Amino acid sequence: TQADQAANCRGLPPFRRSILVLGLVALAAAALGLAARYAPVSHHMVLLTSAISPYLMLAAALALLLFLLHRRWFLAVVAAATVIAAIAVELPLYVAETNGHPAAVRVRVMTANLYLGQADPKIVVATAEANADILALQELTPGAVQKLSAAGVDKVFPYRVLDAREEASGTGVWSRFPLKDGRTVTGYWHAMITARAEVEGAAIDPVLFITHLSGPWPMPLKDWNRDYSRLPGALRDLAKTAGTGCVMVAGDFNATFDMKPFRRLLEDGYRDAAEQAGAGITATYPANTWAPPVLAIDHVLTHHCNATSANTVKLPGSDHRGLMSIVEIPRN
Repeated sequence: TQADQAANCRGLPPFRRSILVLGLVALAAAALGLAARYAPVSHHMVLLTSAISPYLMLAAALALLLFLLHRRWFLAVVAAATVIAAIAVELPLYVAETNGHPAAVRVRVMTANLYLGQADPKIVVATAEANADILALQELTPGAVQKLSAAGVDKVFPYRVLDAREEASGTGVWSRFPLKDGRTVTGYWHAMITARAEVEGAAIDPVLFITHLSGPWPMPLKDWNRDYSRLPGALRDLAKTAGTGCVMVAGDFNATFDMKPFRRLLEDGYRDAAEQAGAGITATYPANTWAPPVLAIDHVLTHHCNATSANTVKLPGSDHRGLMSIVEIPRN
């Protein structure tokens, strides 16, 4: 009985009792992280728990070790099952689906949140010039547009569609490829932009969608949930517009792969570039502290095309790292 187990625990020497208690706490943390991945995000505590769930689930391995040392076989079996479940849900992020197709057209995409326009414009332009064909920016202010232009962004990326706004709501895309049908998608907290890129050699011109979902903290969760309730329908519409052509969605999603609302975006043929490329957790936030980023909230999604790489880059002045991905588009 529970009373007997508690009595047995109290009867243990202090050191062994501490090991058992630590194992139970570690197992509870891992189970909580695993459960949070499938829970509706109705409270900030659920949001935080699901965001850090990969790190919480690591505690299952510690629990397993402690229970084995303690010879608590039943608890060890439970911990082992939790370890297996954690590996099963996270492993797809680390297994690449393809090594690339030589006949495809390769398009390099970079997305970056400028942190109220404060990211160093020279670094942004230099990084994009070396690594990108399409540059998607969020928190793009009118002042940041001027600074980026002064840093030479328009010379490297001569085509652009912008909806610059004060504070955090501005969005823009610069491109080496000609852009057409550019417009702002309304109905979201921040500006969203869509356009078609005329990529030489591509069978069908790909559709671009630059996103910035409402921040879930410290703002009310209702705005974030509202954006996430609308986005799946918008993605389905984009896929219909593109037909058999590629759709690339890039931006600040303010959500990780381990949050249920984000994974709902991947139910209609969309894929996360980090998962497709086997890049693991491409953490981009927060990037303005002494510690490395822990949350992968910036993403590139693909539809009818394939990401072969995803990696991050430092952007001084921003609270995000930039995310870069190579996407292969079917050729003529």
